[in-house]
Amino acid sequence: SAEVQVAWEASKRVGAQVAETVRQLARLRNAAARRQGFRDHFQRSLTLDELDENRLMELFSRLESDTRSAFTRLKAEIDSDRAAWFGVAESALMPWHYPDRFFQEAPPMGGVDMDSLFGEVDPTELAQRTYDGLGLEVRDILARSDLYARPGKNQHAFSLHLDREGDVRTLNNLERDLNWNNTLHHELGHAVYDKYLDPSLPWMLRMPSHTLTTEAVAILMGGVTLQRPWLTGVLGLGGSQADRIAQSAGRRARADGLIFTRWCLVMTLFEKALYHNPEGDLDGLWWDLVERYQLLRRPAGHNAPDWAAKYHVALAPVYYQNYELGHLVADQIDHCLKQEAGGLVGRKAAGQWLKDRIFLPGATHDWEAHVASATGEPLNPAYFARAHA
Repeated sequence: SAEVQVAWEASKRVGAQVAETVRQLARLRNAAARRQGFRDHFQRSLTLDELDENRLMELFSRLESDTRSAFTRLKAEIDSDRAAWFGVAESALMPWHYPDRFFQEAPPMGGVDMDSLFGEVDPTELAQRTYDGLGLEVRDILARSDLYARPGKNQHAFSLHLDREGDVRTLNNLERDLNWNNTLHHELGHAVYDKYLDPSLPWMLRMPSHTLTTEAVAILMGGVTLQRPWLTGVLGLGGSQADRIAQSAGRRARADGLIFTRWCLVMTLFEKALYHNPEGDLDGLWWDLVERYQLLRRPAGHNAPDWAAKYHVALAPVYYQNYELGHLVADQIDHCLKQEAGGLVGRKAAGQWLKDRIFLPGATHDWEAHVASATGEPLNPAYFARAHA
């Protein structure tokens, strides 16, 4: 416990060094927003991103209510595991007892060594099999892409549509493990969205309808690699082994979704308050939100700007809601694919549905109209809540 406490506290120290600079950024962003007629930068960012603030807050309130019971049960289970791991009482657990320093993803929860499953096959071969099964061609994308690590290379991963004329490529640093197989499938989800946009659309409309719709497809594709149909049909595992892995992976995926949702509520509500009043007690507000939504205990006597240690608050402001909305749309699309094509993996009908309903329309509709047109109903968080119950 003492060792992880020191590591956790070290990870927060940057917050004290940059907090006043971040407050000043908030003041400057607010001033620019007000010159354009907005209340503050939070409202401006949502409006320019085609998000209605009141409806977003209502949606997140419903999402919080719908997932509260499931998250409470999950947190109790995690707390029991963490207390046993550290040999402390559950009542003694503190934020540093959870591996992720912001508790935005699930801790290890037992199960299978997933990385060992991917040691024999190059990730590009597995990705080609996956997308071939959907009738979506990715070989041309992979041929243009920068796939493997080398000295001095960007260590991140992303997809780019360079000209809106079909020059789509990705950057990766592939290894034969779970993370990079997931990542490649994810980035190719972005890539096929761009590739299969209707080329006859005007240039300004030849793009996804919104960040959250392309993110939804990428999330959907990145999640296939531990589903039973993929483990048997693409990776070639036997049924009993695939059952065991899929069960363990499904448990982890549900946990990640619930934990990330509560974290996203903290981030979104904190940023709303930050831009409402950059001079307020942000340190105290941060921990009020963490305690309420993540059920983490505030360290006694701890009074520091831990919020400023989170990269996005300073340099990717008012963006986190798109991650959560992407997850909601992904689960709604997944529901439709089960209804329309019987699932995703190995279903050419699913690939055709994605092309016709998601990719081809481009930005001819705003994201809400696009989701409603594609799935037959407006964005509905019930599918996410049901998948993570």
